Amino acid sequence: MGIERITSSLLKEADEEATKIVQAAEWHVKKMKEDERSKHTALKKEAEKEIEKLLSEQKNERMAWARLEAKRINAEACEDVINNTIDDFFSSLKEVRKSKEYKDFLSKNVSAAVKEFKGMKLRVRVRKEDRKLLPKLPNGCKAVADLDALGGAVIETQDGKMRVDLTLETLFELKRDELRKMIAGKLFGGEKK
Repeated sequence: MGIERITSSLLKEADEEATKIVQAAEWHVKKMKEDERSKHTALKKEAEKEIEKLLSEQKNERMAWARLEAKRINAEACEDVINNTIDDFFSSLKEVRKSKEYKDFLSKNVSAAVKEFKGMKLRVRVRKEDRKLLPKLPNGCKAVADLDALGGAVIETQDGKMRVDLTLETLFELKRDELRKMIAGKLFGGEKK
């Protein structure tokens, strides 16, 4: 009986030791699972934050692009309005020739240009219809009705080396930027370039 008791005692101790080892192992497994869950939760939160950050950046980028695109479209629309207004104004220059102001403009500016050439032989080129609107030209100046322009005049020396271009088209082009600014100011309350 002594051996049976010892064997039984040893088996009981081994059983208890095995139970303790299993419990310790189960506790370690449970702890490892909790640690992994905790790591997984932390990684998931970090990934969610990163995704949220990326989405926010992408949203901001798209909003900035949309604002920029809206500004571009608005600028193009404003530019179209200004250009259409300038085109309409340029088209209306044909009607200007019928006004008293045009006759005064032509007479005054041709006289001033002729005086600048101080006695040189000149050619004053005008439209056929405008010939009768010219002031009396000094000797050596001759009016030629061959101008292919909306109106105005070109005063040049007989050899063609010097000239003053007073055509409506040229004067319009010289004032185009000023006119654009004026139109933009009237239409949009500011300058458009």
